[in-house]
Amino acid sequence: MPQKRSLRQIEKQQRRRDREEKSEKGRVEKTIGSLDIPEMSSEELMEQLGRMKAITPTGLAIQFNLKVSTSKKLLEQLRRDRVVDLVSSSHNLKVYALKQQ
Repeated sequence: MPQKRSLRQIEKQQRRRDREEKSEKGRVEKTIGSLDIPEMSSEELMEQLGRMKAITPTGLAIQFNLKVSTSKKLLEQLRRDRVVDLVSSSHNLKVYALKQQ
């Protein structure tokens, strides 16, 4: 008759099984910065930007309930698309203004 396994042996076997299952599932792909960004050409965004005297990433983040990093990316994209101009910048703050048409 086989001898009973100790609790430690059972736990060790359980951990080994769990590790094998995790390795079989493969690596989980992370998506960074994939948040809902408002449409850059939307009328609501342009209207809000027109109301702001100085467009800053923090102000935009508060206005649209975004992360500051996301609003920085959005403003940089708008600058590349020539919708806003970079008026002033320092090591920790960038100020943009809507281009006059």
